[in-house]
Amino acid sequence: MSLRENYLHAFRIRMGRACGKVNKHKLFMKVMGLVEWGFLWGAFIGLFAIINPFSTGLIFVGLSAKLSSKERIRVAKKASVISALILLFFLISGSLIFKFFDITLESFRIAGGLLVSFIGFKMINPLPYNRQGKSEEKDTKRREDIAVVPLALPMLSGPGAIATLLVLLSESSGLINWFGLAVVIVLISFISYFVLINVNILKKLGETGINVIERLMGLIVIVIGIQFIIDTLSVLR
Repeated sequence: MSLRENYLHAFRIRMGRACGKVNKHKLFMKVMGLVEWGFLWGAFIGLFAIINPFSTGLIFVGLSAKLSSKERIRVAKKASVISALILLFFLISGSLIFKFFDITLESFRIAGGLLVSFIGFKMINPLPYNRQGKSEEKDTKRREDIAVVPLALPMLSGPGAIATLLVLLSESSGLINWFGLAVVIVLISFISYFVLINVNILKKLGETGINVIERLMGLIVIVIGIQFIIDTLSVLR
């Protein structure tokens, strides 16, 4: 092969690589253009507010009082992973649930909005934690594994979170936004894990600080639930 042919061959390789990079960049920009960032941001705020890992962290302080630091990390990791798997399961099977029970999206949005609003109202006006009997409290603390119940279910992935997720799923459009919801679930599970392994920081906020945060979260949850209902009624007109 002559020097000129070698030069042309190397030039073609470089041009091919450059075109490949350009095409990949165009594909990436096209995919990013399909993502509804406003919808995903709203989904993150809504799910994070109703899951509220801060209140779960407060209860985790009492339940893990006799656990070592390694055991706390293990329980927090397991609870966060299980809660994420539960929400991902409903994200995958959401449409099948609608079809199996013959539920319309509009009726579920209204029911989900009512449920979410009710949970938000309970967050603003919480019942005293000492309503639980002493015998029940001892039984709870004696459980070998609190990661599944009550941490993962119903605290980090309860009915309110599932209802909110299914409503968001019905409002999403396209496979890209579906993957975006999955990323939101994983991100919130990471934040929940971080909060649970740093529960001692919550103690520094004091009872008043935690109550303020929980009530602000409750207000956001109520607004989200009412917005679900308003949006559905506007569609039905």
